[in-house]
Amino acid sequence: MFGIFNRIQTRIFAFFVILLIAVQAISFSITFYANKRLEQEQLRNQLSVAELVFKSEYNDRNYYLSAFADTAAKDFGLKDIFIDGDSRSFLVALNNHRKRINADIAIAVDIEGEIIGELMLKTKGMEKGKVRVGPEQGEAFRFQLDSELQGVKPLYPLEDNIYQIKFAPLTSGANNVIGWVGFGFIIGDELARSLQMKTGLNAGFMVTSAGEKNQLVSLSAEQLNADDYQAVSDYIQDGQLNDEYVLWHEALGEVNEKQLHAFMYLTRYDVLESFQKQWLQQLGLILLMLPISLLLAFVISSGVTKPIKLLIEQARYIAKGNYNSKVQVGNSIEMQDLAEEFTVMQQAILSRESKIAFQAYHDPLTNLSNKNELERVTQPWFEAKSAVAICLINIKRMTEVNGTLGHVVGDEVIKEIGRRLSSIDDITLVCRMSGDEFVLAFKDTFPKALRSLLAKVQKNIEAEYRYQDISLHLQLTIGVSFVHYPSDLETLLRQADTAMQHAKKNKLEQQIYNQQIDVNTLERLQLINELKSAIQHGELVLFYQPKLDLTLNKVTHVEALVRWLHPDRGMIPPDEFIPIAEQMGQMNALTRWVMNEAIDQYLSWKDQGIDLGIAINISAENLKDTNFCQYVLDVISDRSVPIEALTLEITEDAVVSDPENAIKQLRVLKQYGLKLSIDDYGTGYSSLAQLKQLPVDELKIDKSFVQNLMVNLDDQIIVNSTLQLAHSLGLRVVAEGIEDEGALKWLAERGCEMGQGYYLSKPADADTLVAWLVNSGY
Repeated sequence: MFGIFNRIQTRIFAFFVILLIAVQAISFSITFYANKRLEQEQLRNQLSVAELVFKSEYNDRNYYLSAFADTAAKDFGLKDIFIDGDSRSFLVALNNHRKRINADIAIAVDIEGEIIGELMLKTKGMEKGKVRVGPEQGEAFRFQLDSELQGVKPLYPLEDNIYQIKFAPLTSGANNVIGWVGFGFIIGDELARSLQMKTGLNAGFMVTSAGEKNQLVSLSAEQLNADDYQAVSDYIQDGQLNDEYVLWHEALGEVNEKQLHAFMYLTRYDVLESFQKQWLQQLGLILLMLPISLLLAFVISSGVTKPIKLLIEQARYIAKGNYNSKVQVGNSIEMQDLAEEFTVMQQAILSRESKIAFQAYHDPLTNLSNKNELERVTQPWFEAKSAVAICLINIKRMTEVNGTLGHVVGDEVIKEIGRRLSSIDDITLVCRMSGDEFVLAFKDTFPKALRSLLAKVQKNIEAEYRYQDISLHLQLTIGVSFVHYPSDLETLLRQADTAMQHAKKNKLEQQIYNQQIDVNTLERLQLINELKSAIQHGELVLFYQPKLDLTLNKVTHVEALVRWLHPDRGMIPPDEFIPIAEQMGQMNALTRWVMNEAIDQYLSWKDQGIDLGIAINISAENLKDTNFCQYVLDVISDRSVPIEALTLEITEDAVVSDPENAIKQLRVLKQYGLKLSIDDYGTGYSSLAQLKQLPVDELKIDKSFVQNLMVNLDDQIIVNSTLQLAHSLGLRVVAEGIEDEGALKWLAERGCEMGQGYYLSKPADADTLVAWLVNSGY
C-alpha cells in the first residue's frame, strides 16, 4: 500500500512537475514574445522621439534665426549706420545684434551684392567667444539675394564650418530693399551634444558624395569607431539597416555639391539594456517559483498569464503617448516590481518631454516665460478682443555692467530684475525676451491704471541692489503699447519697441506709443535718405525776413532762411532738416549753397537798385571745418561783393561746444571786416567772460524774450539788461520776435538798433519781399 502510495505520489508529483513545466513554458513563451513586442515598440518610440527632437531643435533654430534677422533688419539704428557707410560702426552694431542670440556668424550684404559686414566667432583651436572679421568681408556674396530671399540656401559653408543661416531684407522708408542681414549657428558638436542629451542617442552630422569617402562633420560622442562608422555610412549612403543598431538620419541639403546629413544611432543592446535586465529578473522569478509552487502550478500559471496580458495592454497604452497612468498588472511582488519599472520608464519619458516643453516656453537664465509663452498666453486675449497692454522694458547701462563687472554679474542683475518684476502684483505675465529686455503683458487694463502700476514698477526696480559688496542702481526705460483692434502681438511689440526707442532718445523713463512717434521716425528716415539729393537737385529755396533799422525806420538788412520745397511733402521748415544735415555731415554743403544763393540774390537786388545787407546763419559744424573761413573769404572776393554786405550769425551753442576753435575762426573773419552776430542770445550757455572774448559786432535777443514783452515784466527786465550789457561792450542789438507795435516802440525807446518779427513781415521769397518793401513804406 505504501509502495502504491509512493508510486501515485510520484506520478502526481511527476504530473504536477510536467504540468508546472508546461505552464511555465507557456508563461515563459508569452512573456518572451511580449518583451519582443515591447522591444520593437521601444525601438520605434526611440526613433520617433529622435525625429521629433531633431525637427524641433533644427526648426526652432531656423525660426529663431529668421525671427531675429527680421528684428535686426527693422532696427532703425542699424539702418542708419548701414546708410552712413561707416564700416567700423556698422560692424560694432552688427556684433551687438549677433551677441543677443550668441550667433556664430553675422553677415550683411548691400544692394550690390557685396558683403559689407561679416563677423564670426573664432573656432578650431582659437579662443571660443572672440569675434573676428570673416574672410569674405568686402567680397561678392556667393548667392543671389532678392526681396523674397529666394536665392539663399539655409546651409552656408565657410572655412571648416557649416552654418545654419537665415537672412532678412533691410528696407528703406518706402519698403525699398537696401541690403540684407543674416545670422547663423554652426551645425556642429554643440548641436550634436544637445540632441544626444534630449534623445539619449549618439548624434552627429556627415557629408556624403558619390565616389568619395563619407566625411564626418561632428559627433556628440568622443569618437566614432570603425563598426559604428560603417553602420552609419551604409545606412546614410544606401539605406542599409543593421540589426545591431538603432539608426536614424535626415538629409539637410546640399553643401558644395555634397549632401549634408544629420544622423543618430545607438547599439540595440544599449537601447534595450533595461529590457534585458527585466527579462533576467523575470526568468529568475520563474526559477524561484518552480520548487515551491508544485501544487499551485496551474493556479500560478493562470495568475501569471493574466498580468502579462494586462502588461501588454498597458505597454500599448503607453506607446500611444499616455504617460500619466500608473502601470498595474497584479498583486504579486514580482509583477509589481515589473510594473514599477514600467512606471519609472514612463515617468522618465514624461520628465524628458516636460523638460523639452518647459525649455520651449521659458527663458533658461531667469526661468521666466519667453516669447513663445507670451504668444500662447495672449492669443486668446486677442481672440476675445480684451483690453491688452504690452510693456517693453530695457535695463539701462547693462553694457557698462557687462563690460566693467563681467557677464556673470550682468546675469545676476538680469535675474534680480526678473525676481523683482515677478514679485509685483497685478502683472498678468512677465517675460524675458533676450539680453536686457523684458516684456510685461496686461489683460483688461487701461492707461490710467497702468501708469500707476508702472510707477510702482519703477520704484520697485530702483531699490538698491548689492552683489558681493557692489552697489548697483538699477533703472529702466519702458515703452508701452495698447491694443487697437484689429491688432496682434507682433504689432504691439513693434509699437512698444518704437515707444521705448523714443523714450531712450529723449531721456524719458517711459513712453506710451502713439502714431506720431512712428510718423516722425519714418519721415526722419526718409528725409535722411533724400536730403543730399535735395541739395544737389535744387529742391532748396531761400526765404528772407526783413530787419528794420529802428533809428532810421527803414529796412536795411534781411536774414536768409533756407526752406526745403519737397516734391511730395511740400514746404519743410528748417527745424526738421537742419538737425539731419548736422547729423549726416551735410552742414558744410548746405551752408555753402545758402551763401552762394544769398550772394546771387544780393547781386540781383543790386542790379534792381535795392541795397539790402544779408545775414546768413552758420553752425558749429561749419566752424569745425578748418577750410570754412577761407572759403567764405574766397567766395566774397570772387563774386566782387562788398564784405560789409554780409553778416554771419552764430548761435551761442556753436561757440560753447568748442570755444577755443570758434573764437580763432571768428577772429580770422573779423580781421577781414566781416560782420558777426551772436544769434538766439539768452538761450544758450555762454558766459559773460566768453561773450567779452568773442569778436562779434552784434547780439540778437532770442524771440522767446520779445514775443510777450508788453505783458511780461520779467522779459522786460531781461531785454533791458541785455541792451545795457551789449551797449557797454560796444555791440549793436537786434531783437527778433516782434509781434506788435508796442514792443517795437518799447525797443526803439531803449536804444535797440534793429528789430525783426511777424509784426513787420514773415519770411518770404525774394519777389514777395520786394513787393512788400514797395507797399510797406519801409
